[in-house]
Amino acid sequence: MRSEGSVYIYSVVRTTSAHLLKQTDTKMDPLATLPDDLIFMEILVRLPVKCLARCKFVSPNWRARIEGADFVSHHRKRSSASRPSILVIPRKHGIEDEEEFSDDISFYRLGPGQAPDTFEDEAELMLQKAYPPEAEGITNVIYPMHCDGLVAIATGTDQVFLCNPATKEFVELPLGTPDVDIHRMRPPSAAIGFDQWKNQYVVARYFYRRRCYKKPSGKLDYDIGHEVFTLGNNSCSWEATADPPHAIGDTPPVCTRDAIYWGCDGMEDPRPSSLMRFSLRYRTFDLVPCPPRFAYNSGIEHLADLGGKLCHVNLATSKTAFDVWQLADDGTLWLPRCRIDSGDVSFGFGAFLPLLAAGGRMLTMVSDVDQRLYWCDERSGDVEKVMKLEDIDFEGWDDSNYCIHHVVPYRESLISIGNYMV
Repeated sequence: MRSEGSVYIYSVVRTTSAHLLKQTDTKMDPLATLPDDLIFMEILVRLPVKCLARCKFVSPNWRARIEGADFVSHHRKRSSASRPSILVIPRKHGIEDEEEFSDDISFYRLGPGQAPDTFEDEAELMLQKAYPPEAEGITNVIYPMHCDGLVAIATGTDQVFLCNPATKEFVELPLGTPDVDIHRMRPPSAAIGFDQWKNQYVVARYFYRRRCYKKPSGKLDYDIGHEVFTLGNNSCSWEATADPPHAIGDTPPVCTRDAIYWGCDGMEDPRPSSLMRFSLRYRTFDLVPCPPRFAYNSGIEHLADLGGKLCHVNLATSKTAFDVWQLADDGTLWLPRCRIDSGDVSFGFGAFLPLLAAGGRMLTMVSDVDQRLYWCDERSGDVEKVMKLEDIDFEGWDDSNYCIHHVVPYRESLISIGNYMV
């Protein structure tokens, strides 16, 4: 059966980053005789999102097929198996800026380079969201988290945003339950994950109904809640879950496999010796043991998803080394994964944040006086500098003031936020 491309068909004539498409006379083009499934699921599915956006204008049928659940899912799976990009979100940063707002936010991509384990040295501006003068904008302090091309952005207020830079969608989620502790200057936190049993994307956040210190004991007194916003359940509101079993602290959350992990607050007395695991399937909490030497310090240690494994990084006994621990599959104990020793490379006392693992190496961001990316060899412990983020030219970004670059591994997708929220 011939497709609607029997009059014209878009065939790929270039496979560079531009991925230009050329309109071809079907009388000369053997691709015109191919069945629809082969054209869509074997040819078009290999194209980037910006190219597929043009393909939607070929015909109503092409638009319907490209926006259909099967094609979107197939495209996402291919994207997940490809080399990742790096998504960079620069923000103004400074003590005086923590509670200030900006009237825009920009998303840049550093795509994979020509050689293995490299990235392009020119940043692509994927999306810039500007707010009108009367709007409040977005706090300078944010926390982004990525899942299947979707980026959840927690802010210094109760507002959470959801973005797909590839489809140019940027959405303000409904305001969550007010957090009485929102102005304590703790890092904002929201997490996003995929519930494979319900085929839904889930954004999670916590909030305090009460948080103070009792006098004269100085013990932390709190009442904490937790809620989720689910894309695709025909509800445009946050839904309360069971309350977390402990106070949540400053350690940024991470989602791996079917759960979101939250760190406990080190100010709780007695200090908890567990992490909290929130099941995306059952929407309930349970506890897993804390990693060795867990310091409850978001500045120098991080939880990370490395190849689907929950990992934790902390300072080793040496000032130049970091230990990476991995939670066993049964969730009962932590096993040493590797030790990274910077040797003569000065990491300072800043954050050592693993971003992804590939081919026995970890891509890591080190934040000290500046922000740099390194490949770290898990077997030898050696480090290799990839780039200094301050040296990258981010088009349209005013870097005259000190800024912080939020970096997350990124793979684009066709997943439409708008289709989920109708």
